[in-house]
Amino acid sequence: MTADEFCLRLSKDCGVAPGSHVLLALSGGADSVALFCLLLQARKSMPLALSCAHVEHGIRGEASLSDLAFVRALCEEKGVPLYTAHVDAPAYARSHGCGLEDAARTLRYEFLNRTADEIGADAIALAHHAGDQAETVLLHAMRGSDVRGLCAMRMRSGRLIRPLLDCRPEALRACLDAIGQPFCEDATNADRTYARNRVRHDVLPQMERAVPGVGAALCRLARAAQRDEDYFDGQIDALNLRILPLVDGAAMEKNALLALHPALLSRVLVRLSARAGLAPQSAETIGRILEALAREDAAVNLTGGAHAVIGRRYLCLIRADAPYPDVPLRVLGVTDTPFGRFEVRPAQPGEWGDGKTAQSIPGRRLMDARVGSRREGETMVPFGKRSPVKLKKLMIDAGVERAMRRSVPVVRGDGEALLAVGLRSAEGCRGDEDEERMLVRFLGLWPDGSLDGKS
Repeated sequence: MTADEFCLRLSKDCGVAPGSHVLLALSGGADSVALFCLLLQARKSMPLALSCAHVEHGIRGEASLSDLAFVRALCEEKGVPLYTAHVDAPAYARSHGCGLEDAARTLRYEFLNRTADEIGADAIALAHHAGDQAETVLLHAMRGSDVRGLCAMRMRSGRLIRPLLDCRPEALRACLDAIGQPFCEDATNADRTYARNRVRHDVLPQMERAVPGVGAALCRLARAAQRDEDYFDGQIDALNLRILPLVDGAAMEKNALLALHPALLSRVLVRLSARAGLAPQSAETIGRILEALAREDAAVNLTGGAHAVIGRRYLCLIRADAPYPDVPLRVLGVTDTPFGRFEVRPAQPGEWGDGKTAQSIPGRRLMDARVGSRREGETMVPFGKRSPVKLKKLMIDAGVERAMRRSVPVVRGDGEALLAVGLRSAEGCRGDEDEERMLVRFLGLWPDGSLDGKS
């Protein structure tokens, strides 16, 4: 690959503009050293700021420290800033119940992203090549992925760039040999304990012998899958589907989902999962949600302890670790809460609000006002009534599904529930006609008929 071809790939395929700051993940292996040399060459015709990052994972002892010394010397020779970190991947794997590869990857990406933030890097360059891409496609297919998994890696994903994704590893090593540039060899790359190494050294070579060119074909499959996924993303954007934010996840109306073609529906569920703040869900898990969606009062366990709850009207994806919110309400101005925005301003004469999304309340009752979820056993005396009613009953009567009740915001003042948004205001909001009053108004998505199970 010539310097001009590499610069074109950086700008066209990786979206790196002239003057960008690129942080390279430099392990010291052949691939990352080749990318290092190409980026140095690119700087001669394309203005770029280049920095490097290296993570010592605490796995290979002295060999790992030797790689760090090599990388440090290489960066010093070329005058490139280097940022390093020592992590304990084995300890992380034990404490988080994951594999050593996953632990090392997680810690490495955490350091790369943190370093990029600190130094203001526009892109993080990774040295994945065509061989890595073919292995990834095959691994995902073997694990039962859908088309999303066949997309494998992209030239650019967020600020991660992979300029070598179309390059064969043999060609990269040949370039290094041609210029006499040494690199490190990681002995763990031959360890068949790891699934990727078994695919690299055993499975793919056998496939190549059976069907020559299979590695290149797998890379073409990834590009085709990416093209199709980009198309589906555009189709989903055009649908303008309404996703309700919950304080512990996200929800969508079942009817809107069931009206979609299954090819779109599965991808909408992936987007809903991301919007709910969940870990990525497998194709198998998405399939279980699809099967349960036509039922009522069903539940599906999700990755990371989360769960999908299918009610009469809504599909709710709920995180397992979300706390019950409790936020102070500004007496004058706008307050951002996990439920959405609230505005508090002086009420105009005769302005009472609708009793659901807005309510006029005596100012004295809002001195220590807060917004939170319903508390266990909490009651309210509805406006115009004399007897208290449990908020839970108000929600049930209004058709608020169980999984969504936590997301109904309750405004409290003087230790009393004054407004359950979308449901009722309290008799305590009445006050005296001549006292100062404030209008509390909810500006979020709740409610607009979405809480009313009868609408």
